[in-house]
Amino acid sequence: MTATDLERQLVVFSLHGEHYALPITSVREIIRYIPPSATATASGVIQGMINLRGQTLPVVDLSSRLDRAAVESDRRTRILVIEVSGGAVGLIVGGVDGIIRVPAERIEPLPTAADTELGDEIAAVGERLIVLIDAERALGGLLPAPRSRQARTAGSRRTAPSRPRRNRSDT
Repeated sequence: MTATDLERQLVVFSLHGEHYALPITSVREIIRYIPPSATATASGVIQGMINLRGQTLPVVDLSSRLDRAAVESDRRTRILVIEVSGGAVGLIVGGVDGIIRVPAERIEPLPTAADTELGDEIAAVGERLIVLIDAERALGGLLPAPRSRQARTAGSRRTAPSRPRRNRSDT
């Protein structure tokens, strides 16, 4: 048995008074909240974009998926930079509670009647119930699949409009 089979290391955060967690391997970094700009790109859970050290990062608020109002930022608000198959995405959270190790026997599947759009497991830690988010399930579909360099180059080439051919009878 590996250590992963015995326990999981999780980044625990709060959102609207509830506790959630992501595997530490999904979280690239935790940054202070930066209000998203380029809000013309906002759609659904995507609130806009931020510039993080020269990289454009879409910023997501899962509040709409939880039927709640958007997170109101305060001094505790953070953005978790999450790695998914399409790239990186920022997740706005109310606050980061810390990194914990949860024994495997404390993690259970969600009941079948529960909404599993964000993930399908829950952990009992002390008096808290923590919903474990599956980063790919919850956030992976928000980013377009990466296109190959060749496809981007071919798609950006402009071709000259073709001229109509003249028949000899036209002259």
